[in-house]
Amino acid sequence: MQLNAFKLVQRVVFRVHRTIENLFPQRLSNVRRIFPVQSKEISMVVLRKNPKFPTALLGSFTFWNLFKKKEEGEETPEDKLVMTIKRSILCVQRGELNKAEQMLHLALRMAQDLQSKDGITYIYDVMANLAIEKGEFEKAEKLFVNVMQRLFGDGLKETHIKMLHISSKIAHMAGLQGNYEKAKQGFEWTLQKLEEKLKLKEIEEEIEDVRELWAMTKNWYGQTLMELERVKEAKECFLAALEVLTEIYGKAHKEALMLLNNLGFVCIRLGEISAAEDYLQQALTLAKEIPDLAEIHVFRANLGLVYLHQGLLQKATEFCTLSWRLSKKTKNDDALDQANYCLEEIRKVQEKKSQ
Repeated sequence: MQLNAFKLVQRVVFRVHRTIENLFPQRLSNVRRIFPVQSKEISMVVLRKNPKFPTALLGSFTFWNLFKKKEEGEETPEDKLVMTIKRSILCVQRGELNKAEQMLHLALRMAQDLQSKDGITYIYDVMANLAIEKGEFEKAEKLFVNVMQRLFGDGLKETHIKMLHISSKIAHMAGLQGNYEKAKQGFEWTLQKLEEKLKLKEIEEEIEDVRELWAMTKNWYGQTLMELERVKEAKECFLAALEVLTEIYGKAHKEALMLLNNLGFVCIRLGEISAAEDYLQQALTLAKEIPDLAEIHVFRANLGLVYLHQGLLQKATEFCTLSWRLSKKTKNDDALDQANYCLEEIRKVQEKKSQ
């Protein structure tokens, strides 16, 4: 069994499964980074997790259908297990992370009593993702190692899409912890294997799943390249990821909008101000088609900073003030922080003009 890839990514595992989509909201306060741009800063949206986080790695089946249906109305131990897991995820959605962890430990004991091999693996994976949500990377790694060992026991090879999700996720975790060179190596290995898979005439996985993982990895790789000051290459990554995600989901999709925002940021770094404005305007327009998208206020503040960069003081004030007011109303701390920064930069410009 080849282990070179897993030595590279610290033997940590993760796989996205589509059973419980979008239950964990994006929490940008834990991952957002600000980059300087000639004394004006655009907030690049750096996602810590996959948009479908934290659903588990068991992509070959639907967890909730693991157990055979019993007589209608009869609650079985299996039903109780499934309900416990669902409730734990809902606890995370409400921000009750410690309660969620307690419920997952209860679910684990229930799965062990039922001798449900797949159920146990699923729960370990959700627990690992919860640890990531809490910023407990060392704990997450130990849980991921457990999951990986179980997957190896099931006969999975390192080039299976589940394992490629592993390397992509771990490379991203390395980047979030500031280990950019290690992240870069992990992303490059993953992208190489995914591209090799896409060239094959027949593969065991769904082609759209492989393309989606490629786009996700390309986006994360672009974020790492930004940290390494390889800005032009980062732009190419964001553009490639945007093209694929748009083909899969359409333009008005959350992850596509994050990429438009990041392209706006990277264009500012490259001095392409007009292009930055265009990308952010696209993001802001399309965001209006997605109900309750928290990041729309970040896009608006970022566009205000672009206008400030162009010397359009009144327009910048209009956008940043609106971002501040709506962020305050919706209690969006990250957008509020960015709007405050924008307004502070406007104040500095006004003071210079008054001198």
